[in-house]
Amino acid sequence: MFPGGTTVKTHLTLTALALTSVSFAAQAAPAATSPIKLSGATYSVAQVTENGKTTERLVDASGKGALPGSLLQMTQKVQNVSARSVNGLRLNMRVDPATIYQSATCDAAKTNTLFSIDSGKTFSANPTKTVTVTENGKATQRTVPASPSEYTNVRWELPSLAASQTVNCNLRVRVK
Repeated sequence: MFPGGTTVKTHLTLTALALTSVSFAAQAAPAATSPIKLSGATYSVAQVTENGKTTERLVDASGKGALPGSLLQMTQKVQNVSARSVNGLRLNMRVDPATIYQSATCDAAKTNTLFSIDSGKTFSANPTKTVTVTENGKATQRTVPASPSEYTNVRWELPSLAASQTVNCNLRVRVK
């Protein structure tokens, strides 16, 4: 919780576009066990100097407060708990309005990282917005790149997750 009662919440969704070699839809069981296990953690990123060398240290911040200016890392661990590959996964994470996007990484090979500026309605590698500018006394609309500070959501598209594979996708934000 932040001063004034503000909290940062991690919002995560996962969509499986295609499950190769396994057809869960064809199973007669009322509730199929998901081949994907998700877990999340929130860390405060601290700069630590040891032996004259500055490094980063991640400190568990789950359920703890963060001050304005603090750098947080939200980590989502995605595990394929099945014996088969899972293809076409989409991992979505919301950028909390009390924070500003800083960076996004994912350690899965060939991951496509996309961003949204409209609360997750549309995604693009390089989101754009339309602005009105005045040129020669006339109002003209221009399409310009959105600033990363305007990102509201991040999506990682993981082409394939091998059997028993685990990957981590990280979103770093700064508290307003």
